[in-house]
Amino acid sequence: MLTANSLTFSRFLLALPGVLAGRRYQRRALSRELAALLQVEDSRIVLYDSGRAAFAALLQLHGVGPGDEVIVPAFTCVVVPNQVPPSGATLRFVDIQRGSLGYDWQMLDIAIRRNTRVVVVPHNFGIACEVPTWLREKHRQVRFVDDAAHGFASRCDGQWLGSYHDGAFFSFEYSKNLTGGIGGFALLPAGAYLPQPALPEVSCLDQWRLLATLKAHLLSTRWPLLGRLTMALVRRLGLVYRSGDHEVVDGAAHPARELPLLSAVLLRAQLARLPATLAHKQQLVTRYQAALGAVPGIQQWPAAADCHWVRYPFALPFHVVDKARLARELSAACGLNIGVWFDDVIHPAGSFRHGYAAGSAPHAETLAASVFNLPVNINLAVDGALERKLQRLQQALARLLREQKESA
Repeated sequence: MLTANSLTFSRFLLALPGVLAGRRYQRRALSRELAALLQVEDSRIVLYDSGRAAFAALLQLHGVGPGDEVIVPAFTCVVVPNQVPPSGATLRFVDIQRGSLGYDWQMLDIAIRRNTRVVVVPHNFGIACEVPTWLREKHRQVRFVDDAAHGFASRCDGQWLGSYHDGAFFSFEYSKNLTGGIGGFALLPAGAYLPQPALPEVSCLDQWRLLATLKAHLLSTRWPLLGRLTMALVRRLGLVYRSGDHEVVDGAAHPARELPLLSAVLLRAQLARLPATLAHKQQLVTRYQAALGAVPGIQQWPAAADCHWVRYPFALPFHVVDKARLARELSAACGLNIGVWFDDVIHPAGSFRHGYAAGSAPHAETLAASVFNLPVNINLAVDGALERKLQRLQQALARLLREQKESA
């Protein structure tokens, strides 16, 4: 997957001297800049080494504990439900809509129980939504927390995503809209206070791993062969930084740590150029919408112009048995990096399922078997080469749909 959505290799290099200013200075500056962008008080921004740690902090803020229930959408990454069991609360998955990639509010209303304490609201791929007022008033005991991992800088009716519910968690992981390699933050509700214990720092070795892995990702965006060779070397040296198997396979919660210095420096560099980055990404999305719209049978999702897409999704009109294989074939045919988010109701496929029963979320299962996505990346030029790649993608998709129809 093409990552480092808003970071170029040159800006990566130019930002590195910023580490000399020190971690406390860089973190404070990043908190202030995030608060200024989202038009909230500085005290509402709490930085962590991951979005999942920020989610765990919001569960703590809302007093989630034994006897409570937390609803999570059945179209999510495994690291989100991982944070619920340590609180003592019960975890339950609720289906989403195929037409919106979010909840059906009427169905969510039915799903909420007397002991439901938190509902995680998805904003998949950056499509921002707002919980209807009638639903919030009907269920006053519920706190609606935004999973904004995909939606940094998206807006809903002019409001910044995360600023209008009961808190939000954001991610700065390699593939997200702002790239710190790792990192995330919690946006607290207005007036809320969350005591902050002293968190451990990311180890020096892990920060070197982060630097090496991020460099390989960035090289891949401009020089794919060099990037692959670099990543192979990084793996050989044991320097790849990624989520541990205990989180993916065993469903373990992530222990919170401080945001690394390197991440803070890189994030500030991207924030300084955010308007230009958003404009460039919107040009990419406009081209994608036109190209995919010319292929009958391909589903796209409407979103406001101020949606900050993490990747651009589209769906085929049939289930795909091996999405990874088809994504590789489409990528080879067109020259664009086709992604498979989400490849299961609890991504990635093979993750710990937290008791999810197959068939209980049919819409999400259909989406997981049919949704692919295109890169929305600052390193991808909007030029004639992109047009030629999109033409080849159109041809590949049209051929695929024709073959499917003939075999049906």
